[in-house]
Amino acid sequence: MENLGRFIVEAELGRGAMGVVYRGFHPGLEVPVAIKVLAERFSSDESFRRRFQREAAAIAALNHPGIVRVYDFDQVDKALFIVMEYVEGTTLRALLQERGALPLQQALDIIQQLLSAVSAAHGRGVVHRDLKPDNVILSTEGKAKVMDFGISKMLVDAPGVTRTESIIGTPLYMSPEQVMGSPTDARSDVYALGAILYELVSGRPPFTGQLTAVLHSQVYEQPAESPLISRALMDVIKRAMAKRPADRLATCDDFAGALLALETSELTPEIVSEPDERRAFGLKLRSLRLAPAGAVKPAAMPAVCTHLRCGAHTGWQCGYQDHQGESCLTWWCSEHVQFYGVEPFCRRHANVVKALSIHAGTIREIKSLPALDDRSFGLASMVGEDVNKDLTEILRRRYKSRKDVTVIADRTVREARSSGTVAWERSWSAMRSQGYETRVTLSVNSARPTMVEMRVGTRTIFTGMPDWITRRLEGETPVQADRVHFRARLVQAVTEAVDKPPPLAGGFHPKASPVPPVETTSITLPEVDPRLIEGLVMRVLAATTRITGHEVASHLCLPYGSVEPILRKLSAERFLEPGGIANDQSERPLAERMMYSLTTAGRTLTEEISRSTTYYSGPAPVSLAEYARLTTEVILPPVENEVVAAALDGLELTTAVIVAVRASINSRGSLFIYGAPGNGKTSLASRLPRMLRGPILVPVVIDLDGELLVVFDPAIHRLAGDQPDDGRWRRVERPLVQVGGEFTLEMLAPTWDPTTRVYHAPLQVKANGGVLLIDDFGRQGVTPKQILDRLMIPLAQAVDHLQLSNSGRKVEMPFRPMVAFSTNLSPSQLLDEAYLRRLAYKVHLPDPTPQVYQRIFERERQRLGIPANPDAFRLIGSLYGNQPIRGNHPRDLLERLVDVARARGVEPVLAPDLIEAAWATLFVAS
Repeated sequence: MENLGRFIVEAELGRGAMGVVYRGFHPGLEVPVAIKVLAERFSSDESFRRRFQREAAAIAALNHPGIVRVYDFDQVDKALFIVMEYVEGTTLRALLQERGALPLQQALDIIQQLLSAVSAAHGRGVVHRDLKPDNVILSTEGKAKVMDFGISKMLVDAPGVTRTESIIGTPLYMSPEQVMGSPTDARSDVYALGAILYELVSGRPPFTGQLTAVLHSQVYEQPAESPLISRALMDVIKRAMAKRPADRLATCDDFAGALLALETSELTPEIVSEPDERRAFGLKLRSLRLAPAGAVKPAAMPAVCTHLRCGAHTGWQCGYQDHQGESCLTWWCSEHVQFYGVEPFCRRHANVVKALSIHAGTIREIKSLPALDDRSFGLASMVGEDVNKDLTEILRRRYKSRKDVTVIADRTVREARSSGTVAWERSWSAMRSQGYETRVTLSVNSARPTMVEMRVGTRTIFTGMPDWITRRLEGETPVQADRVHFRARLVQAVTEAVDKPPPLAGGFHPKASPVPPVETTSITLPEVDPRLIEGLVMRVLAATTRITGHEVASHLCLPYGSVEPILRKLSAERFLEPGGIANDQSERPLAERMMYSLTTAGRTLTEEISRSTTYYSGPAPVSLAEYARLTTEVILPPVENEVVAAALDGLELTTAVIVAVRASINSRGSLFIYGAPGNGKTSLASRLPRMLRGPILVPVVIDLDGELLVVFDPAIHRLAGDQPDDGRWRRVERPLVQVGGEFTLEMLAPTWDPTTRVYHAPLQVKANGGVLLIDDFGRQGVTPKQILDRLMIPLAQAVDHLQLSNSGRKVEMPFRPMVAFSTNLSPSQLLDEAYLRRLAYKVHLPDPTPQVYQRIFERERQRLGIPANPDAFRLIGSLYGNQPIRGNHPRDLLERLVDVARARGVEPVLAPDLIEAAWATLFVAS
């Protein structure tokens, strides 16, 4: 076999029951890849093929340096295959078999990397469900990467897979809810990661033995204490492996934060109390002038720990001394002191010493220690170490096919001076012999010691304050996961700026050509009105003094070929003045590096054009024709039962309701949901976008023949996965646009902004490809009949006619949202039979039966951690009397009970007095 589709096959890496894995080459990205060809029993099953295409699209959207990327998926001669990132290294399972228990710091480093990667996947709504050392690969550079996100679950759920095949190697890390066949979520992955950490540190899984014994232990037993695991670390592992999901660490970020919060002394199994008994690191810091170890405290100063709210009365003084001879000498107890070698330090100065000690005694050593009150160095050092491996992997993965590029992670925190201030910087570079291909710099300036800046080249891609500092400034208490959240934000920013290759083309399943594409130098230019580009170019130039042609094109998210004719025309007409070639050390053609500035005549013309057209400046608009073509592509094949079931999971619905919802989704027909208040109408409607599957593309702005309509709304459109190379579009999750009693017909018309001279898209345009939900139908100022009269033609013809208020023109706009109405009023009160007939699908949500009520009650009771008491239902039943029950009552009643118990200072239990008190706060006495 020489190729699979457009992918070149080089060698077979291995085969098993699930299929064959080959090493190959991606001709488009020019990187080595691993190609997994699924066995015939999977490829030949039509239902599996549909599910494979759907779920592989979600997996391919994951882009994190700790996840083995899925670049593509396709079929050749009915054989399904997945194209993944190729990683040289060994599995974590092989490392454990070779070495047994790992050194504590290595184990913690690996688990932190895994928690970061799995957290990113959970943020995209993807749960692994089969985490184990076999699915973790350690690259030759020491980067831990998770494999087979979602793929393993697809394979073991496929028809024809035996029970034995579906659980081999998995029970050691299965959560109790997986063992019992209960619904699972992200907390099942947290449980598995807790089990993996236990094995990394102790050398053995938490539970071993026969299969039945392991499964029993996962449900009923706690992991055994290990002499290699400290008590504090064991407590964190037990919290991650709590039997009840509600008692478990809720997220990977909480897990990672709990580990970061552990002091060094809490990580070692044996407790050592005296500093001179601590093992020295064997590192001589030649230029670090430290205060004498165990400095004697002044007689008038009580030895109280400086840590917030600690107050312990024994400890040591920080031994740090800066370049001016100033000493820290703050007091710290045994729990909060940090030791480096045998020297005690406060946590901040311990970070300083550790960062400087990397090059102590070498030519690169920093002779001038940071000033005593310089907090910028410690922050730069700590944050730099947090993101080090992820940023290194982002560059390595981006340039691994380039033999002329070397990735370098500089561990030095360097001093940089600018405008009389000191900034501390750490950098990661992709180097060529001629200079940098890409350079990422993390910087903290002493003038702004709480702000972290991240740059790619000279472009700032992130500036922000760490979460824990923000909380302190707002008077709140930092939480353990703050450091983890901030790390994730930085990694995401660098990923978006550096790691360009998208796994999918346009958000839809790409059809791979059986023949490798022919390379061509021609570029298809987008459809943009040249007159419109001319105004956009001049507004970009008006906002700066001088700018290169490439930067103008980049600002407009257009290829340089689109703006080059405009630049030449405006220069010839003396509206622009060329200003020489920019010395940016790039390999761009000279024409793109040419600098331009506006002449006086150009500035006058710019203002005239803006007054007569628009003041908009940003990504160039897409044409209405382009947008119309795209909206036809968002229509997908019918959804399967399992998609509907997954979207509605957790709601108590009758079979008739589920059938009606599925029918409306498949037909994209309107949906009318009615029933008493509290029975879940809004909850049902808000789940509809989950059934539409996959991301869609939304334009930032549409050109309506010279007038601009802004469509992308960050408040509605949530970015999803890698963004397209064409920056005029955004890849977003299926939108849900929800309005209630405040709805008016004016919201269905474009809104004119006289300041910027652009229109903002109405609700139905923002909802295209998703769901437009009109909640509380019948309680608006406008009548239901008027609303339906406005929407009937768009619903029937899939086209809406928008009136542009400033010019008086009408434009024809695609109408592709699914429209849902929700009301607790009787349908007969709202509309007559003729109008009700126009609504395609009607769904009635009845009051819950006693059995349904009890199921909701039990689910909410478990969520809130309230002990069970079957006798409570008799009391609750007697309280109802003849009052109707609603679906929201169990939740609301139990939440009020928890509030009442807290107010009384007692534990929330299903006791008669608490139930009656909660009842009295929930219902109005009749």
